[in-house]
Amino acid sequence: MPRLGHGQPITDGDIDQAKTELAEFAARSPLAFALAPPVSTQPFDLLFPMLQDDEANLLPQSPSTNAQLKRLGATMLDDTEEENPDDNSPIPAAYTYLGQFIDHDITLEIEDEKRGLGSAKMEVLLDDGMLPLTLEEMHRVLRNQRSATLDLDSLYSPPQQFDPDDSDKLRVGKVHNIPLQDPPNPNPPPTARPKGKGDDNDVHREERNLTDRKHDRAALIGDPRNDENTIISQLHVAFLKAHNVLVDQGLSYGEARRTLRQHYQYIVIEDFLTRVADKEIVRGILANGNKWYNPYAAPFYMPLEFAVAAYRFGHSMIRGVYNFNSNFRVGTQPPGSLDLLFVFTALSGQLGEEIRLGPAETLPENWIIEWENIIGSGDDVMTTRKIDTKLAAFGLNNPRGGGALFNLKDTGGTPLVPADASRLAVRNLLRGYRLRLPTGQAVAHLIGVEELTKDQIRAAAGSDAQRAVLDDSEFLTRTPLWYYVLAEAKALHEGAHLGPVGSTIVAEVLIGLALRSDDSYLRTAGWRPTLPSRKPGHFELADLLRLAGVLPGGEQPRTYKVRPGDSLSRIAREQLGNEARWPEIFVLNRATIQNPDRIFPGQVLFLPPAQPTGPIPKLYTVRPGDSLSKIARERLGNENRWRDIWNLNRDIVPDPDRIFPGQVLVLPNS
Repeated sequence: MPRLGHGQPITDGDIDQAKTELAEFAARSPLAFALAPPVSTQPFDLLFPMLQDDEANLLPQSPSTNAQLKRLGATMLDDTEEENPDDNSPIPAAYTYLGQFIDHDITLEIEDEKRGLGSAKMEVLLDDGMLPLTLEEMHRVLRNQRSATLDLDSLYSPPQQFDPDDSDKLRVGKVHNIPLQDPPNPNPPPTARPKGKGDDNDVHREERNLTDRKHDRAALIGDPRNDENTIISQLHVAFLKAHNVLVDQGLSYGEARRTLRQHYQYIVIEDFLTRVADKEIVRGILANGNKWYNPYAAPFYMPLEFAVAAYRFGHSMIRGVYNFNSNFRVGTQPPGSLDLLFVFTALSGQLGEEIRLGPAETLPENWIIEWENIIGSGDDVMTTRKIDTKLAAFGLNNPRGGGALFNLKDTGGTPLVPADASRLAVRNLLRGYRLRLPTGQAVAHLIGVEELTKDQIRAAAGSDAQRAVLDDSEFLTRTPLWYYVLAEAKALHEGAHLGPVGSTIVAEVLIGLALRSDDSYLRTAGWRPTLPSRKPGHFELADLLRLAGVLPGGEQPRTYKVRPGDSLSRIAREQLGNEARWPEIFVLNRATIQNPDRIFPGQVLFLPPAQPTGPIPKLYTVRPGDSLSKIARERLGNENRWRDIWNLNRDIVPDPDRIFPGQVLVLPNS
């Protein structure tokens, strides 16, 4: 697959090349059946198109805006070489990379290469005369290559392969065993494999190819960007292994995929989103529905205010150095720097060859992650940087190299030129301008929240140099949306989580995408997590990592294979100690059980936690002549509550005016 540098869009030419390469790969591979049809593209569009009617809602369209954005972005750096506890947020550091995984799962911009249009081509963005695209150009050329419904598109799409020994499993790669060097390296890096780690801890890769850099050990996964840095690559491995654990429990490929998708969506909404956004805003949207983003709109689209601005808050949470494992940490030589996280991939580096390890066909064994360092609640768990107006630039002034997000490189490892091309903050600001994003103040006013004052924005600036740019421009009153989201988090919450503008955009979109999914847990009546977790009735990223076997302390999911003579009540009595809990088993398995009175030997059912986590679901079997309003009147005492019933049963009742005798519906418990 064609390689992509950080933040680089895919072009029409890349798509054509990928189609050709997939066809060639299928022709020579015995695993060609693993390649699924590619998803259709979706448009990008504006979440707040009404703000385009008044130019005062946008950044000024002039060459001076370009210059000021470049100046502002160049000042948004944190180049401190020492750890500062005051910069630590309450969020474990692993969530930064879960956020990146989510981004890759829902967005991949395709650029109109022939017309020279798009939002991320460097020669266009950095041109002093660059102007925003027109609305017509944006609608014509911006497309999203992802299905964008939180369905693990990046995990299950080609060229991901099935395991050659089990077609229900996904293929996982092996790490590279580091041999003893002869003669010994006089200055070797730490080479020990972290304790308890097996060989199956890398993504599956193409073979070494010295003549074609694009294919040299390239990751054969659903999104090659998930081999951009070592943490996200290891997270991708964890998802692959979690799928395979579910298959080991007796689930088919489709059943395992659906189960993993729903638990992933639950993590995105109930774990990730409630950490990074304002919990009250998140709960309000879940309870009352979306106000600004309609996921059922036609055409379905990905909001630019989300993809190009608000969701990029995660860039400020990235640390310059990580306690990655026992070999590479803060204070070791070399440290677990962000730059090395890029080096030890095939997409961004050479799997470490250039730093004295010698040839490596796959990830060197000394770079297997120890997740317990960056997720959990102990004092030793590293957290993210606070959300603020600075990005990590650790090592920028080091003659041996570094600079992280202010020294981005191409896929060959060469620093990008000119300097502004290598500064992620500059690129983010220019893309927002290119795509006509409204100012932070305009969005705040529209959604009805208090705008930041000029003093608050100045106080949130990361340095005197940054404040000087704000003072010399119009950005104190017409603030770029991405910068505003960062400043809002800093000004209102000391960087612990997003403020109201950032929270509203991010929560509306992520919840909307989860609602649109065919496997949406939000539209599956009575759905609760079924996989093992530390908190009954809840499921977090750490639980998924334990399930995958990459974080200590994992348990196997509770499943049951139906035997002759079984019934749901009998299974509930024997497995849960209370036959009255059989509706819980039915609701958890409604994707495979249409009628609770008909189960078949050999079916694999998920079991709820041994201890109840909520009331037993109330069920109703539809009779001839029923309607949702009639059921609501007779069972709930108010026919206007038909929508409450529909919301609990959308997975089997797509049209509220069409229900059928024999359907088993879940009713509200109150």
